Amino acid sequence: MPFDGSKNKLSAFGLALSVFVFPSLAAAADGKALYEDKGCTACHGEDAKTPLEKGYPKLAGQNADYMLQQLKDVKSGARKNGQIVDTMKPVIDELKDDEMKALTSYLASLKWDSQGAPPAKTLPGKALYLTKTCIACHGKEGMKPLMKTYPFLAGQDKTYLLTQMKDIGSKARANGLADSMQPVMHLVNDKEKAQIAEYLSLVK
Repeated sequence: MPFDGSKNKLSAFGLALSVFVFPSLAAAADGKALYEDKGCTACHGEDAKTPLEKGYPKLAGQNADYMLQQLKDVKSGARKNGQIVDTMKPVIDELKDDEMKALTSYLASLKWDSQGAPPAKTLPGKALYLTKTCIACHGKEGMKPLMKTYPFLAGQDKTYLLTQMKDIGSKARANGLADSMQPVMHLVNDKEKAQIAEYLSLVK
């Protein structure tokens, strides 16, 4: 019996130590439960990369800092474009700061795999992405953002990308660093925005 008690104490100590040494793992576990319990799967998919319909973003593997800021901005009302006010805000309003951190940590820990084909070298959107300064902040093929507060764009839903570009250009989306993107959006017309969105959506 003493041996079993020692064994139990050792197991409990190991569990506590793992939570202390690897807090991100505990946060990710909590984030997974939150993602399921708060109904996020209904719009973004169980894997967070299979949205219910076009226009909803893929979240798996996105920058945690970027996602956290977006959640805070939705909650505060700073971001209110698209379907966010009616669909997301009621859910996010119930989240505490630590829950938002756990949720974004979990989503960032997921592996993202593009469902698209490699973009052809001749796609006009690729040239536009390179020449219209998009690469300066979002990196090569939208896969290497300059800062953690910038989003990954590669493989994102095409309709979502196009909507965000239009909303930033019209100031319907004005939160965060949208101000720095507005001048760029005035360099491209709607056809060119669609071409950039198509190219990015196909990047693996």
